[in-house]
Amino acid sequence: MATATDMKAGKRDGILVAPLQFKGQRFTRADLVFTGVDHSGGSYEVLVFLNNPRATDTTAHDAEHGYGGRFVIFGHGGCYGDVGHCDVPTQRAFGDLRPPHHLTPTTKIVTITAALQHVMATNRDGLKTVTLVPVAVTPRRKDRAVTAELFRFDDMSLRTYLAGTDRDLPATPG
Repeated sequence: MATATDMKAGKRDGILVAPLQFKGQRFTRADLVFTGVDHSGGSYEVLVFLNNPRATDTTAHDAEHGYGGRFVIFGHGGCYGDVGHCDVPTQRAFGDLRPPHHLTPTTKIVTITAALQHVMATNRDGLKTVTLVPVAVTPRRKDRAVTAELFRFDDMSLRTYLAGTDRDLPATPG
């Protein structure tokens, strides 16, 4: 697992590079799981690259460049309610059947099986880094760019699975 504080700056402002090591373990499925993802601001997407700390929003989306996938957040665009309207409660009463607050941070999963298999087949050292490129999704395509303001999350973990077992093989941070 890598927390948001473990991230280092990438090639441009807003790009994050996480040390995440994975080597030599068999798997049939691999997921990157992001927890505590904020969706209170504008909409954005996060491009995921494996073993490519120099990746940007213009990097090709193919295995040779380490592209693993992406996830998209449909943001709420900020708070326009009264004071306290957008404050997410930290505790709920036992038996509270109401749905969670509309700004409760979410979990996003990116299945990176093929990309991780490519890394394992072409790199003797296995997985070393995961690069996250957040891009603001604006109404006008020409205004879309890497953003440092929108993407906030608690942590990211690599989950690998082996078919026919219930075993979860966790990755270790670098």
